[in-house]
Amino acid sequence: MAVIVEHEGRLIGDLMVKVQDAYAQREVAEGAKGTEAEIGWVVDPAHHGQGFATEAIEALFRICFDGLGLRRVIAICFTANEPSWRLMERLGMRREAHHVKDSLHREHGWQDGYVYALLAEEWRAR
Repeated sequence: MAVIVEHEGRLIGDLMVKVQDAYAQREVAEGAKGTEAEIGWVVDPAHHGQGFATEAIEALFRICFDGLGLRRVIAICFTANEPSWRLMERLGMRREAHHVKDSLHREHGWQDGYVYALLAEEWRAR
């Protein structure tokens, strides 16, 4: 699923939701189907720092947890992308992993990545 972000009639960003199965043992795999999602976003640099990403991702959480009934959402970023990981932390996501040189950047080659996550009950308890 893709969601666009508009401001004053102009496209300034987009977000994606990729619903997936959680890890599970074979005997209980059916209960893990379609229970989590990976989310991602891009916002035009001219609109950074204006709250558009925060507002859009909060709406995306509502879609994931309230609309789709998911139990867990993850997001991944390059470790050097401090604005993204700080945003995830401000939104209540927790850093769960630091992967070493697992993500290929178009200009900088293989880079480290962070994985953040948020559970539905954590979102609702905010």
